[in-house]
Amino acid sequence: MRKINKLIPLPNFNGSNYNNDCSLWTCKNCNQITFHNKYKNIYEDTRLQILVDEQNQLCGYTELYINELEESHIDHYVKREFDQNLTFDWNNLIVATKDNDFGANYKDNTYCIQRNEYNTIYNPVIDDIIFEYNEWGEIIEEEGKIKRTVEIFNLNYKPLADRRKSLIKQIEDYKKGGLSNEEIASTLNTYGFTSVLEQELKD
Repeated sequence: MRKINKLIPLPNFNGSNYNNDCSLWTCKNCNQITFHNKYKNIYEDTRLQILVDEQNQLCGYTELYINELEESHIDHYVKREFDQNLTFDWNNLIVATKDNDFGANYKDNTYCIQRNEYNTIYNPVIDDIIFEYNEWGEIIEEEGKIKRTVEIFNLNYKPLADRRKSLIKQIEDYKKGGLSNEEIASTLNTYGFTSVLEQELKD
């Protein structure tokens, strides 16, 4: 997880109108996700803008690289059930991978975050986040927000840690092979885990 710098919403994104319309995302009355054809393109354009322009094609929580065509969704950092006013708040919208073992779905559906727990974890839109990783690709869990964030998003889930470990090994091999930091960063720019890459390429 790393800081996300939010930009200006798309011109056709107007959440105040959607809040009164039962045909997009979640209807406040029926609490079901439905799509009307005229709004589907707005959702997709919004998802792509956030993913590409704001998140550099990384999942906002795990830093997994997301191809534009791969399955991902717009997550509400603060769940809609906790604050309906944030349903279409641009700063509450983060594109994330769809996986119940970690990330957004884990936060909401497996861990089942509670309203009073948000102040114990990092918000990638607000907080400057610095995670450190050990040689096994695990986030070093200190007490406080780091530990709670890792727990609630399950960021040390073994397959995630293994992918980070593999990245660290690749970087080490490239360094031994004589590649410069710039060449390594360019070669691995679609691997994901930018914060791992930055840590390993520090001079």
